[in-house]
Amino acid sequence: MEDNAKVAVGFLAEGIKNSDGKSFNALIDLLWEPMMGYAASMLMDDHRAKDLVQDVWADYWQRKQELDVHDIKAYLYKAIRYRCYNYFRDRKFNETQIEAAHSIFIAPDVEQHEDSIELSRRINGTIESLPKRCQEVFKLSRINNFSNGEIAKKLNISQRSVENQISLALRKLRKDLTIVRFFSFL
Repeated sequence: MEDNAKVAVGFLAEGIKNSDGKSFNALIDLLWEPMMGYAASMLMDDHRAKDLVQDVWADYWQRKQELDVHDIKAYLYKAIRYRCYNYFRDRKFNETQIEAAHSIFIAPDVEQHEDSIELSRRINGTIESLPKRCQEVFKLSRINNFSNGEIAKKLNISQRSVENQISLALRKLRKDLTIVRFFSFL
């Protein structure tokens, strides 16, 4: 049942990407109530929650063709969460609201799925940005599980060169992923 809903949401998201207003309205009908509940539970203000959810939908419609999102439901929930945080940041709020915002639980699969896709995309992007030889060595080592000796023999290079290429790739990954981690907490 849950898989069918996920497929339906994905199908509607594809329609929206192609400017299909009916798909947009159908997705709103499907997700409006749970998104409102999520926003209202964080803000403890139904009127403000409604405005915020409307803003998220309007932004989604405006940016529908430029977004490259694999799980639109997770994306929309994350957008609501960040808009709530921005609302709190821009206004004075009481301790009860702070506690409520911290206690709101959203299904881990919704947020973590999108996070893991984004992380995977960043890792692949970093690997693809490596010099060709470094990329080849890294993939043989970390994806195909070849030993350094096997890689050296296969590519006709020294084992020391293999180690250097792997070190270079790991440094680049650490650097890029540290930047991602830094920006994800802002």
